[in-house]
Amino acid sequence: MGIVLSNGVDFEVFQMTGSTKRWWRDHVRSRPGGSMSHTWDPFLQLFLEKFIPITLREEYRRQFECLQQCSMTVTQYETRFVDLARHVVILLPTEREKVWRLIDVLTFNFRLQMAKETGDDISLQRGVEIARGVEMVRGQEKGI
Repeated sequence: MGIVLSNGVDFEVFQMTGSTKRWWRDHVRSRPGGSMSHTWDPFLQLFLEKFIPITLREEYRRQFECLQQCSMTVTQYETRFVDLARHVVILLPTEREKVWRLIDVLTFNFRLQMAKETGDDISLQRGVEIARGVEMVRGQEKGI
């Protein structure tokens, strides 16, 4: 996290292209001479306000909070989970919270079988691997 706070703005600006690069260049030019460089939080706020409106961010949050595995495979569910989670980092700031959220909305049978497999300090990827293993075994039991 220290790198983001100290060099995040420079890194992000370096990667910008097209309209984002022009927006940033115009923003920097419009600031009074001698202004201090932006730190991460103000930069992020400016960027989000310009390119990802609050209504869209709220829609991602709502979709994420309503996400359920239902009839999706573990791989399909993980893909959707990761896609939405990147938009709502504030809801799950730690790896452990991501793992518990991932497991919490799996179907009941998955949660039950995974309860004995998961420890307190597993990574999100390890949680997905365990869920895929459970899915594979369940598929074999059904003769799939």
